[in-house]
Amino acid sequence: MEGGIHVGNKTDLEFYTVEVGDTTFRILRRYVNLRPIGSGAQGFVCAALDLITQTNVAIKKLSRPFQNVTHAKRAFREFSIMKLVNHKNIISLLNAFTPSLTIDEFNDVYIIMELMDANLCQVIQMDLDHERISYLLYQMLCGIKHLHSAGIIHRDLKPSNIVLEQLVHHL
Repeated sequence: MEGGIHVGNKTDLEFYTVEVGDTTFRILRRYVNLRPIGSGAQGFVCAALDLITQTNVAIKKLSRPFQNVTHAKRAFREFSIMKLVNHKNIISLLNAFTPSLTIDEFNDVYIIMELMDANLCQVIQMDLDHERISYLLYQMLCGIKHLHSAGIIHRDLKPSNIVLEQLVHHL
């Protein structure tokens, strides 16, 4: 994991606050140029530039992930799966942190992941040849097979949750 989970001696100086859409992000200063990507049941996602690695990343904000047992289980499941799964066709967890300095003010958790170029909804609209479609399907099935072999079932598998990189540039 790049940078690992951010714990330990944190100070307020390491973080800054920025509005992204209707959501307030309080994030590490290494992540800049935030722009919204979307939102889901688990949180709000934006794209950003990581100044340390000089790569684009996705930042997912889990708001109040431990407000009740159901939210806590979802957050734990997401972290566990992302940490456990290592496959080229599955998004990797790069970093995770909370800006909270004490347990009493602990509200938000941020997950840093690889940023992809497009989702399947966007690619479906393209005029793809049989070879390209076969390649995409093979890659998707490899990722799903890897999850299933680890006993993991993705319960929200849909075109908007299937993301792709580089392919878009080669079409």
